[in-house]
Amino acid sequence: MGLRSMKWDEWIELDNHYLRYHADKARRINERGAKCCKTAPEAMDGAIELLEELSSYLPERYPSMFRKTATGLDNIITGESFNTTQRPLAEDPMMTCARLVQDDLALMIEKPDGEYHLLAGAILLAGFWRLEDKFGMRLSDIHTSGDVPGYKAKLEKGMMNFFRRIRPEDPVLRNNYFIQVDDGLAWSRSIGPEDAPVVSWNTAEKNRAIEHHYFRSERQSLRRLPRSGAVVFTIRTYFEPITEVAREPYVPGRLASAIRSWDGDVSRYKGREKYGEVLLEYLDRKHEEQVAAGLDLEKEEEVRSYPL
Repeated sequence: MGLRSMKWDEWIELDNHYLRYHADKARRINERGAKCCKTAPEAMDGAIELLEELSSYLPERYPSMFRKTATGLDNIITGESFNTTQRPLAEDPMMTCARLVQDDLALMIEKPDGEYHLLAGAILLAGFWRLEDKFGMRLSDIHTSGDVPGYKAKLEKGMMNFFRRIRPEDPVLRNNYFIQVDDGLAWSRSIGPEDAPVVSWNTAEKNRAIEHHYFRSERQSLRRLPRSGAVVFTIRTYFEPITEVAREPYVPGRLASAIRSWDGDVSRYKGREKYGEVLLEYLDRKHEEQVAAGLDLEKEEEVRSYPL
């Protein structure tokens, strides 16, 4: 699962792209509403707790962006005010949470059967998956329905045990990455229209020019909320053109090596057949240019860390 411990001030990351993400989310909420943000009745307590947690955390962690008020908090950057104490709330609490941060958000709730189910979410910038396809599913079904490579054989048992054991005081982080061949942060048009019955890499154009290749990395945090017991995922997506990412020392060689290491299942899952030739040729060339310019390969581990 690639987990590592998370410190308090690492929970939510905000950066200079905040206003772009905020605008994209507001547009998506307006256009798609409950298709992207939804809370089941049995998850409402967890969703409200998440909103309360963010209302407390953000003004303390980012005092230049948020101000705590008697009824909630103000967003200093956008001029918005949020009342988190009124009942009923003005909107689905997951929707309000989504307006505050750059992350997508999901709540997993343990049902009487002992299984964790996706029962609340604000999935607005996921690119490759839709909340309405996964809502209500068990943890295992979410992964098997998406054909996550090796889930049944390598991950299922460990992940289920992890969800049962995770404590509020022991939050964790993990990262993953994908290659995308269009510039859609919210939805990758290459795998088909967002409202198509079925979406897949089969619809993607093969070997598009390198200018259409993007590096998409998710920084995921997992923590248990203390009052409700819900496990909250935050999914912060970083989205950059490959041509920009490849400027970083060591990155072209390391990324090319990682992509070549994918086995057949991972390659199919990540769509390598659609972009591998163009991407690897470009990364190899950029790696060679860096080496020719004096890049010291012996020092790679000293100055770089995975995933970049």
